[in-house]
Amino acid sequence: MQSVSEIMQRRQSVRAFSDTQVEESELREILELAGLAPSGGNVQPWTVIALTGAALDELRAQVKQTLESGGGGDGPEFPVYPEGMVEPYRSRRYACGEKLYKALEIPREDKMGRVTQVMKNFEFFSAPVGIFLFMDRSMAEPQCLDMGIYLQSLMLLAEERGLKTCPQVSWTTWPKTIAKTLDLDSDQKLMAGIALGYAAEDQPVNSLQQDRADSGEWLSIRGY
Repeated sequence: MQSVSEIMQRRQSVRAFSDTQVEESELREILELAGLAPSGGNVQPWTVIALTGAALDELRAQVKQTLESGGGGDGPEFPVYPEGMVEPYRSRRYACGEKLYKALEIPREDKMGRVTQVMKNFEFFSAPVGIFLFMDRSMAEPQCLDMGIYLQSLMLLAEERGLKTCPQVSWTTWPKTIAKTLDLDSDQKLMAGIALGYAAEDQPVNSLQQDRADSGEWLSIRGY
């Protein structure tokens, strides 16, 4: 059996999926087990909607129609990144993007190629399952931490089963379209999307491993 340590070291964000379908029983098991994640006061603030098949096709069609008519999203639920991001975070974000486009062989001057790649976010990178995480708008910042714990639990459970994921805050720029398509109440705040499925093994982008900062930059252990 794989250890959590092994799964953590192997997990990566996949941006090209095969068309192999995910069994409903397996998907349900992953999503339900992730619900065992801890949350402050056990409030369990997450609402989870998973789409596949015709339901996922309908959402993709709605987004595509909006894009083709000149739309560019509904306006974000919240800023994806802080304005005026300071170092070292700004450089880390820049390096992440450049390494991704290098793996995709899309040079900086190929503006259209980069835009096309960004738009693949809104197809869930062709994954057979698209998942949305919502949180009631009455919740506050501490419950955002709970949402992150659920998300990480989901990704590790998927990895344990040979499935791959890509967490996507980019979907939070489409809250109105998603709410309308899924017939949701306005009290649900879209927190993230997640692409889930089996990796397309022949795609170079899936061999990409992003760098991690040395622990000396962020870790301090005191008292020993």
